[in-house]
Amino acid sequence: MSTSSWWEGTRLVAARSLSDGARSRTMRITTLILLLIGMAVVFLPRVLGGDQPTYTLATVGPVSPAVQTQLDAAGQAAGFGVEYLGAADTQAVEFAVREGDATVGLADTIMYVRSDAPGAFPVMVAQAVVAQESAGLMLEAGLTAEQIGRLASIPPPDQVEVGPVEDEGRAAVGFVVGIILYMGIMFSGQMIAMNVGMEKSTRIAEVLLAVLRPSQILVGNVIGIGIQTLVQLLVLAVPIVVALTVADGGLDLPSVAAGDIGLGVAWFMIGYVVYAFLFASTAALVDKITEVGSAIMPVTIVLVLTYVGAVVLVPMDPNSPLSITMSMFPLTAPMAMPIRWAAGVVPVWQLLLSMGLAIATAALLARFGSRVYQRALVVTGRRLKLREVLPERT
Repeated sequence: MSTSSWWEGTRLVAARSLSDGARSRTMRITTLILLLIGMAVVFLPRVLGGDQPTYTLATVGPVSPAVQTQLDAAGQAAGFGVEYLGAADTQAVEFAVREGDATVGLADTIMYVRSDAPGAFPVMVAQAVVAQESAGLMLEAGLTAEQIGRLASIPPPDQVEVGPVEDEGRAAVGFVVGIILYMGIMFSGQMIAMNVGMEKSTRIAEVLLAVLRPSQILVGNVIGIGIQTLVQLLVLAVPIVVALTVADGGLDLPSVAAGDIGLGVAWFMIGYVVYAFLFASTAALVDKITEVGSAIMPVTIVLVLTYVGAVVLVPMDPNSPLSITMSMFPLTAPMAMPIRWAAGVVPVWQLLLSMGLAIATAALLARFGSRVYQRALVVTGRRLKLREVLPERT
């Protein structure tokens, strides 16, 4: 059979799988749910985020200009607003705080704070009062206003956050990408297994074998179901990528996270091919479709352990020997490497080597799976064991 003829038969099988999926009510409902999830991720932060928080300071009479100036500057820098409430006396200040009309109250040397007030604002108020009193003492000591202003303008040390990842927001995106990849590979793998089990148990495979090679049936199913799942992932990812790449997207995440999502799609395609042939070849061993779940259990266990290791161990220390090994080993790389890459600690050569190893493994598993699939399809009437259909050594 020529290469063109082989691909033509494979294309027909893939088209059949796509057609069946498009007519499936489950497929349409799942795609709609994923679209709604993608849109919710984009718009819910806007809806639920609301305006910036606003705190109220109650004082006896009007607030001191020095305190107001410092609090307004702190609010502008930290993204919150400050309102001021003038009260008649100390009792009125305490009452305003107790009733929730004010967040913090100042009366002489006493500061009233609501029990549910955020910790940062009372500290800022206290600092502003201390700064005002300190400025008064400095004036009494003979310092000029200019000297006091120079002392007050001394900047604090630059704060540099350090941790196992370069950007927490980007790492969070990588974590979510790893979870979605697991769900996509698991869902599509089970779809392939059920499809293969159905074709064999209903003898559809025997009809197809009359005109097609087993490798054409296998690869066609893998391509068809893979395209369906990829479309669903794109339906989920596209709104998020758009939100990350426009100025008013509504997500407080670095723009580089959009590229990480795109890389996650590429890793899905690689990981899908790696596991698809394992799911298909093990599902071909069954005689009844009800046996598919137990037949693919070993592959499912490997995939679940891979997922747990990727989302639990890798984020803890992306540069640990275990994390590096998981991101390079072909069976664990599709979920571990996107999480490590989003942590910003992966050299480009490791990414390229990991992808190359995974692609080479996928090609080997495709050849191995095709041989197992070919031998298993022609045996019916009983469930087979894997050693019965393993390719014979030459």
